[in-house]
Amino acid sequence: MDHTRLDGPGDVIAAVPHLLGFHPSDSIVLLALEDSRVHATIRTDLGEPRHDPALAHRLVGPVARFGVDSALAVVVGGCGADPPERLPRDSLIGHLTHLLTHVDVTLSHALWTRSTHDDQPWFDYHDRGTAGRVPDPRSSAFAAESAVRGHVTYRARAELATLLAPDPQDALTRRARLLDEYTRLRDPDTRARDHDLVRAEIVRAADRTRPLTDEEVADLAYALSDPYVRDGALAHAVGPHARGAELLWTELTRATPIPERAEPATLLAVSAYLRGEGALANVALDQATTADPTHRLATLVGLALEAGMSPLELRSLAENAGDRHPPP
Repeated sequence: MDHTRLDGPGDVIAAVPHLLGFHPSDSIVLLALEDSRVHATIRTDLGEPRHDPALAHRLVGPVARFGVDSALAVVVGGCGADPPERLPRDSLIGHLTHLLTHVDVTLSHALWTRSTHDDQPWFDYHDRGTAGRVPDPRSSAFAAESAVRGHVTYRARAELATLLAPDPQDALTRRARLLDEYTRLRDPDTRARDHDLVRAEIVRAADRTRPLTDEEVADLAYALSDPYVRDGALAHAVGPHARGAELLWTELTRATPIPERAEPATLLAVSAYLRGEGALANVALDQATTADPTHRLATLVGLALEAGMSPLELRSLAENAGDRHPPP
């Protein structure tokens, strides 16, 4: 929902769950603004107060990259203070204000609330006399826009993570055995065939009503283990089959054993980010790096998102992926 206009402070806080895809806790959310419209949303855990200077540096980098003129910070939760006389993590807001000034970005508002749920009190770091209560996020303009776009807002990030919870271990073990068998017995020169298989399953995914069989999961996982086939599949994150691709990557992320799970999980991260689902993209990257901590593409995608690469830039890379790695 980039470039959506914000109204008052309470409405800003009510919009946060829809911008992220979930209600955050113990987090700082930084909105990069362009002419009072949301250009990008960055969220990170608060961590320990002693790390506030480093945290502020990490947040400012992407904002500077976006080239916006202002930003807005919302601190959710935290402890060790007594609002409104003293707000949690005021030192973090101080560091953030100072660093943003050096990149010509104004911190227009800095808000604190215990929770982004309705009727929670909020306060302004810049003016302790400015306060209010969070309106019901479910009734906001952002909620309506989320519904139109088909986005879902979860009660917490952990609930979002359950979407990608791996299948039962016995099923994963069966598929791992099949993968071992394919690796041992199949002709390694199957790149063209594997490319065609992945494309056919993407096209089929939008209308398929049954789950993939163990053999189909293993076949696709084997195909995607070829970096050329996987990188070519990135191109399907855009275009007429983008929805089918995301459905297939989601199913394969749950269904594929480790370490091969890293391939569809990384593809899902790219698809989700291009669709504006940054929270799902990060959860998918968590699955990818858990499956294979040394996975090169997952690491590169993670660094790109952390550095503030815009969906438009990532889209350009995805569109060119098929040209860089055409099937033989």
